Amino acid sequence: MAFKTILIAVDGSPGAQSATRIGGEMAQGRDAQVLLVHAAPLPPLVPGQPLSEESLANMEEMSDEAFSAAEEILADLNVKADRVVLAGAAADVILSVAEDRGADVIVVGHRGYGAMKRFVLGSVSSKLAHQSRCALLLAPVAED
Repeated sequence: MAFKTILIAVDGSPGAQSATRIGGEMAQGRDAQVLLVHAAPLPPLVPGQPLSEESLANMEEMSDEAFSAAEEILADLNVKADRVVLAGAAADVILSVAEDRGADVIVVGHRGYGAMKRFVLGSVSSKLAHQSRCALLLAPVAED
């Protein structure tokens, strides 16, 4: 099966780097569109107050760092990608972009948490596995 639209979730973490490498290799030498998706966390909001310029600048800086790391990996593979950034919970943003842009596969890093840690912390990959309407590839992260 040829994947025409490959969504790679990025956040600057080792898992995202692994996902970027694998997603880039999937796209390499093929006519595939690659989407780098970053979910910018929302800062605490005060009702009736707009986001401060500082908060917006921090969100933009975090997004740029995540994208730059991924784009460096893709450049080594001679793969181009489009940036997509939305504010919100990671799994919700990834699912929304996948649906809106018609992704054939979502590639995300997977930390390999045990059941208790996953229960306490939640799991983006678990939510994606249950709710995604396209293929999902979990990229393992090497142990330190």
